[in-house]
Amino acid sequence: MDKEEARFILRCFRPDGADAENPDFAEALAWAAKDRDLGEWLARERASDAGFARALVAVSIPASLREEILAGLAVERGDGTGLPDAFDTCVIGAMAAVVPPPGLRGEILAAMERTVAPAPASHKILWRFGLPAAAAAGIALAFLLSGTGSKPADPLLVKVPASGGVVAVGNPLTISVVESGFIKAFESPGFTLDLKDRDHHALFNHLKSAKLPCPTRCLPKGLKGVPGLGCRELEIAGKRGAVVCFKQENDKVHLVLFKRCDVKCKLPVNGKPDIRKHGNWTVARWGDEEWIFVLMGKEGVDAKRLEGMF
Repeated sequence: MDKEEARFILRCFRPDGADAENPDFAEALAWAAKDRDLGEWLARERASDAGFARALVAVSIPASLREEILAGLAVERGDGTGLPDAFDTCVIGAMAAVVPPPGLRGEILAAMERTVAPAPASHKILWRFGLPAAAAAGIALAFLLSGTGSKPADPLLVKVPASGGVVAVGNPLTISVVESGFIKAFESPGFTLDLKDRDHHALFNHLKSAKLPCPTRCLPKGLKGVPGLGCRELEIAGKRGAVVCFKQENDKVHLVLFKRCDVKCKLPVNGKPDIRKHGNWTVARWGDEEWIFVLMGKEGVDAKRLEGMF
């Protein structure tokens, strides 16, 4: 037995010591006793197992679990309608919200390399210890789905326009979708700025370093003297744009920028922008060969105020 085989076997070691007399486990434990790295890893694993056991004890079994299992078996036999009920809907929604951890692919590839390596563990050992490990993984997945700790999506990652229509990733956006996407993000409770600063140069340098659209040479003259508030990325249907916020006294305006190739629309290139209403927002649209710009304001910002900034 080598170190990696010992590690594989110790992953299935039961905390109550029931496996201590097993010769395979005894050899693996001997490895952990003489190898410092393996011993420290085993200590961490035991601590993690103990925490997981405490968490499982705290999970209450629903009173309706038996009926739900029997109903599922009935559907499998063809005795039921097969239509999803409220419980099925909850499970489907929970599965859709599961996000694989960042290192999962690397761990799977590493496990595959160990599986095809020379001198693998015997089939008997793999079957004996792989089955409880798979069962434990299933219990862990069920526990995770029953919890409420899934990380919410970034509120600025707007996948669909506020109107409800689906925008296929890869297709150009419409200017209306850009405006709706910003409004949806800005009015969400989790709206934040990547950088807060009054200085325009600091905000523009931040956007450049993040390889985002930047209004360095295209800022309306009426905004050049207005203090900045902050900036951040705005992603809509896979297209990366930017938002720069300005504040003067109690009035706020927001400049939204996207690449010209990512937005399909006809906009004024020179002269006055196209100013109109979008719901209770006032918007000014214009563009050049490289970028499109939308200047948006709400309370205290009307068409005359926006027009005066150009």
